[in-house]
Amino acid sequence: MIILHGQCIDDACYMFADEHANACISSKFDRMGISTYKKILGYILYFILISLNSISYAEETYLQVNGASVHSKSGYNGFNPGLGLEREVSENWNIAGGWYFNSNYQGSAYLYGRYSYFRSGSWDLGVGLGGATGYKNWGIMPIAFPEFCYGYLCLVALPQLEATGASILAIHARIPL
Repeated sequence: MIILHGQCIDDACYMFADEHANACISSKFDRMGISTYKKILGYILYFILISLNSISYAEETYLQVNGASVHSKSGYNGFNPGLGLEREVSENWNIAGGWYFNSNYQGSAYLYGRYSYFRSGSWDLGVGLGGATGYKNWGIMPIAFPEFCYGYLCLVALPQLEATGASILAIHARIPL
């Protein structure tokens, strides 16, 4: 996008001053249809993922490979490919963020914190709280769920949030890096 006397034009960026750069970038996002909520979630996700190296406890980092879901109602996408990162930040807390192709056939970014209330051998049972983008009527949809992991596989149970929605059981792999 070209900035000419403070106005955004075309698809290349020429900036006379820093104050015009922000206007140019915001205009580009707005034209792409990216909402403010999605931008905010993206910034938060970026900050958390970049700051993972500064966390002193971090025993383990995982690659989340998102895959499949089963819904309580028909008409939803059950193939949900995506990738994310999960990191232990204390003995019982993990943070995670990433992207997947959601049940409404849309791309979704997600970010959540997870508290593990039971860890023994290969078992890791916890509850998560966070948000996800890409769902109708929600800028950032709140998510709260139990998660049951055994070895590298995790099962997440998401409750129905809207009258027209569905409850979900989703599975993903959690691979140590």
